[in-house]
Amino acid sequence: MTRTERYQWAYAIAVTLTSGAYFVWIAVQLTHTPADEIEYVVPLLWTLLASFIINSFGRGFAEHASRNERRTDDRDKEIGRRADAWCFMVFSILAAIPMALGLAGFSTFWMTNTLFLAFSIAAVANVVIRAVYYRKGIL
Repeated sequence: MTRTERYQWAYAIAVTLTSGAYFVWIAVQLTHTPADEIEYVVPLLWTLLASFIINSFGRGFAEHASRNERRTDDRDKEIGRRADAWCFMVFSILAAIPMALGLAGFSTFWMTNTLFLAFSIAAVANVVIRAVYYRKGIL
């Protein structure tokens, strides 16, 4: 496993843990509080900070585990380029949802959280696509 691939797994763990915890918290809040009354901004910002910190520690562990390897090679760069292109398409499609909600007059709660969900799904999709490319090779 290359260093770049290890970085991707650290990123996947950070996004999955933090986004998952945030959306579970939101779901629990929605069971007893109307969406417009949920104070979600501060928890969302803490989620983003926690994701950054977890990813930083994960990258540090990945760096230590692969300190004798080169950072990237041509294969890593090509996998990254292709995965990022797919990720851009995934996010672009998903970003239409919060835009449609805004145009339909939904509250900022729904627009913000669907946009964050779109970011989270796109991030996980990026890691999955890279993992497939690493395991199966570039098409």
